[in-house]
Amino acid sequence: MIVSIVGRPNVGKSSLFNLLIGKNKSIISDIPGTTRDRIADYLYLEDKTVMLIDTGGLNDADYILSKKINMQTQVAIELSDIIILVFDAKEPFSDFDISLFKMIAKLKKQYIIVVNKIDDRNENFFYDYLRFKEALFISTKQRKNINQLKEKLYTLVGKSVTKVHADSKLAIVGRANVGKSSLFNAILKKEYSIVSSKEGTTLDSVDTFINYNGKAYKIIDTAGLRLKLKKESLDKLASYMALFSIERCDIALLVIDAKDGVKTQDLKIASILEQKHKGIIVIFNKWDLIEKDQDKVFKDLKSRLSFISYAPFLRISSKESKNIDKIFKYIQIVDTYYSSRVSTHDLNEAFLRLSKTHHGINLNSKPIKLKYINQVETKPPTFVLFTNVEKVPKNYEHYIKNNLYSLFKFTGCPVKLIFKTD
Repeated sequence: MIVSIVGRPNVGKSSLFNLLIGKNKSIISDIPGTTRDRIADYLYLEDKTVMLIDTGGLNDADYILSKKINMQTQVAIELSDIIILVFDAKEPFSDFDISLFKMIAKLKKQYIIVVNKIDDRNENFFYDYLRFKEALFISTKQRKNINQLKEKLYTLVGKSVTKVHADSKLAIVGRANVGKSSLFNAILKKEYSIVSSKEGTTLDSVDTFINYNGKAYKIIDTAGLRLKLKKESLDKLASYMALFSIERCDIALLVIDAKDGVKTQDLKIASILEQKHKGIIVIFNKWDLIEKDQDKVFKDLKSRLSFISYAPFLRISSKESKNIDKIFKYIQIVDTYYSSRVSTHDLNEAFLRLSKTHHGINLNSKPIKLKYINQVETKPPTFVLFTNVEKVPKNYEHYIKNNLYSLFKFTGCPVKLIFKTD
């Protein structure tokens, strides 16, 4: 079953969502309208499991972004079996609240009325909320009556949802306004994330599942990463959430605006992916805007990212849906290498042949010798190497990595090396 949390902006929907699922997935802020897309996760209620959806605040403001938020919330309401309608005990019960309640009641769906912030309630109009005889009065701030809400949900939930297992987790990452959400929607072939030309439209990390050639992939659309924000802000919080999404992904689709070129921020994001040993596919978006010298532009863009030359590079236009179908072909290639294991025999045979034809690298006039190599993990491919020196220099590490790519490809995979002595 699917449960949605709905209500006006800033009534505490995201705080309630995070409390129920037991982790900080939605961004919480005092600024109204912080949650814009639908955020979903599993909620476990003893022996029952439901899909819980956090939504953007419903309001009657007449501007484009509000209309899109309202549309996304309407979609969530239509998908839901149970609706949690949240009101704010600090605020008066408005005409818009009345219209929200009437709308939910007319749907003939199961619903729970929740009045939040009772710890800070305003007594002047609190009696308005007492008209709801079966309402639950809670405080997300003090975690008051949350278990009571879970018990109420449990009684309403019939059949549990089937938890989808993801074979691989993908994250769409990049600077703000490079077209990540447009790409997300183009892949899904529907408007799941809100798309806007305004920078910073996506704040939360939105994820869904898609099947391709018999494999289930979780795709996470993230906020634009801004890595040099000094003061606390929504942008900084959104960047933290995007970095968390990188932590939990296997493969990252690094989206770069082809027209803007590779910026310093793009290089830093690519570095983060490499340092965290995530599979990488570089996607040059907005290729429809490159009208002249396309091959030269492509070559120049790739040269700026030479330190991840093992990654595949793809030119696309999410606006025109150009080359979108090729993305999953690259994903499958990278996923195969990210999950692959090379036998110890093949590894040592290859490096034995290499040592006979190459002199390798010296340390203080002493040749560094590779005695033994063994792959110990996948996702990422991780190798333990035994050498004759205590600490190997960076150039030797690069030497080994380059040979691993040359001998065994590992397309799109930053391999991880662990050096040891006997």
